Amino acid sequence: MRTVAAPDSTWETRLRWGSRRLTAELLDGRGRTVLTLGDGPEDDVAIGSTARVELTWVPDGLELAFTAGVEGELSRHGDRAKTFSELAAAQRLTESGQRFHLRLEPGDALTLRIGTLIVEIRQARGRFPRLPLDARALVFVALALMAVGIMLASLMAPHELPRLHWLKKGH
Repeated sequence: MRTVAAPDSTWETRLRWGSRRLTAELLDGRGRTVLTLGDGPEDDVAIGSTARVELTWVPDGLELAFTAGVEGELSRHGDRAKTFSELAAAQRLTESGQRFHLRLEPGDALTLRIGTLIVEIRQARGRFPRLPLDARALVFVALALMAVGIMLASLMAPHELPRLHWLKKGH
């Protein structure tokens, strides 16, 4: 899916190693809803580490589950980034068994580091909800455009009166 066609609830995940971009994936309700990073045969992207990350799209955000070996920071609406220990102290990052859980909300941007691999997760940029347009709305838009065109044509017409040479022919 092209990112410009993505709906506003889409999340993008970019993996890079240093300055080299490895892959980018989109998660949304119309396509892929789960992305796994790890070295298992069931994982979508191999990361060369024993750590494992699972991203799950939900309509109002993104759920993240990961194992030990993953570091990162979360920033909200461009604020100062908070480390995982700060998020755990604020009870936004929880632990159950061998996995940690974090829920991303719209406006969150997360950077994960797994060894030298960098994973950037954020809501896809520049997305707007699509407006439902039906035939009545399109007719209204067409009529409004015609009215504006007629007004512009009348303003651009010359300011002289029409010539009345046809009145002189009768005499």
